[in-house]
Amino acid sequence: MIEFDGTKAAIITLVVGILGLIVNVNVALAVRKCRAFGYAFGMLCLTQTLANVGNCIVFIVMASGITLINPDWHYTYAGRRLGQLLIFFWEAAIFSHLFISANRAIAVNFPTRYNRVFGDKKVSRILLGVIWLISCLQATPYTFPVCSQQFDPVSFTIAYAEGWCGHLTEQYGDLTVSIIVVSCISFLDITTFIRLYQLRKKHINSKSRAKEIRLFFQACVQSVILMFCECSFFYLSYMNDNAWYAYMSTTFIWVFTHFIDGVVVISFSKEIRNLIMCKAEPVGATTITLARSHASVRAKS
Repeated sequence: MIEFDGTKAAIITLVVGILGLIVNVNVALAVRKCRAFGYAFGMLCLTQTLANVGNCIVFIVMASGITLINPDWHYTYAGRRLGQLLIFFWEAAIFSHLFISANRAIAVNFPTRYNRVFGDKKVSRILLGVIWLISCLQATPYTFPVCSQQFDPVSFTIAYAEGWCGHLTEQYGDLTVSIIVVSCISFLDITTFIRLYQLRKKHINSKSRAKEIRLFFQACVQSVILMFCECSFFYLSYMNDNAWYAYMSTTFIWVFTHFIDGVVVISFSKEIRNLIMCKAEPVGATTITLARSHASVRAKS
């Protein structure tokens, strides 16, 4: 069996982090220009992508960079902000996923009410503010040394603080909140899938419906990846004592999740691919929601 090497782990994390940074920066720039997503869905995707960018930077600079330059920095107060920043951007990512799933669920299940909820830019901005506010609140306890996470440059893994505060942040602040959010995402995705299945034979604009289905499966795949990362970090990582296994099931899967999340957006969105490759977006692109299709049908009747 190959002996664990922290330097090799740092290089692997660095490479995946850089790839994730490149992918997500390109996605963020493309989402800003993409009219087909609409304001609400586009801003939620942008927030999620910025969270990916943030975590990739933390892994590149504070995890890999510090380990390769001077591992002792990890044991300083500033070095221990690594865990706090990762939690901050992770919470922004999972709550962005939650609101994206809610956006898709309302668009499909209550299309005529979609614009009441997401049509107002002010409401969308408030939702974005809520996402970042929750992230700040979740990350605040890690400011105190008794609660802060410790990154181990030898095993290249992250551990919660020992004692009552570390237990509370791990079991309730992180694990319980993540389980609740992931459960809500699953419920929303299931209701969306059932409704799309029911609408398959109805006379709704087929092009618009196809785009809704594509966006739904994009959100679904991202949710599955998110769930697997949570499962790996909190459960699978304890199934083997091998150092490489511990690294792959915690640190690696974490940074890889943010990398592949951006890849999924590119894979499912032709509009994003075209913008990244500097191809002009078709003139007259419209917001991808069934709400507009329903509104059109009702207007004709």
